[in-house]
Amino acid sequence: MKKIYTLLAVMAFAFSASAQLEYDLSVSFEAHTEGASVSGSPMNGVIIVKNEGPVIPAGDSLFFNYKIDGGDYDLALNAGFVNFSVLEEDFATGAEMPFGNAELAWAELGITVELCANVYGVGQASFLVENYLGDTDTTNNILCIDYTLPDAPIDDASIEDLSLELSNVYVAAGQLMIVNEGANDDVQANLNIVNMNGQTVQTENFALVTGTSIVELNNLSSGIYIVSIEVEGDFITRKISIQ
Repeated sequence: MKKIYTLLAVMAFAFSASAQLEYDLSVSFEAHTEGASVSGSPMNGVIIVKNEGPVIPAGDSLFFNYKIDGGDYDLALNAGFVNFSVLEEDFATGAEMPFGNAELAWAELGITVELCANVYGVGQASFLVENYLGDTDTTNNILCIDYTLPDAPIDDASIEDLSLELSNVYVAAGQLMIVNEGANDDVQANLNIVNMNGQTVQTENFALVTGTSIVELNNLSSGIYIVSIEVEGDFITRKISIQ
C-alpha cells in the first residue's frame, strides 16, 4: 500500500515548473463518473491517479487532493492541504494508483457541494518545492461530482416566529456578517461554526440586532463551513465559504 503524506496547499501553488515538462497525469473517482449526483455517508472517496505519459521513476512524488466548492482539501477532509505520495517503484505508462478512503465519513451538514478529484503533477526525485515539474496536460487533472452531505441533526426551524428574518450570512474581511431584516432587536444568540469533518471550530454568544450583526472569526482555514445560529431553542443553519 502506498503511503499518503500531506503538505500545505499554499506550497503547491508556490511551485515553479521546469522549462521542459514531460509528465502527464489524469484523475478520476473509483466509484463515480463525472457529473454524477451522490449522497449519503460514508461514501467511496477513493481517487485514481493514472499515468498518461512516460514512466515516472521511483523516488518522484505525485501531488493530488480534493477540491470542494473550489477549495483545497486533503483526502482526510482537512481544509487547505494537498496530499503527496513518494513513489516506491516506477510508475509505468498506463498504470493507475488508488488513493483515499472507500468509506469516507462526512459531517452531517445537510448541504450539497461540488466535490472534485484533483491531481497537480509530479515532483522530481523528491517532494521538495524546487523539484516540482507540474503536468503537461491540465485538461484531465480534475473530475467533479455533486455530493449531498447527510442532513444535519438540526435544520432551519422557526426563528421567524421570533420576528427574526436572517436574510444573509456571509464572510467579509475576516468577519461573519449576519443580516437580520426582522423586527426583533438585540436578542441573545448562540453561534456554532462546524467544518467538513463535523468539528466545531468556533462558538460564540452575541447580541443579534436588527440590521447586520458582526462576529469576528478565529483565523479559520480556507474552506466550507456550516454556521448554526440558535435563538431561544430555535436553530437556523447556513453554508459559508472562507477564501
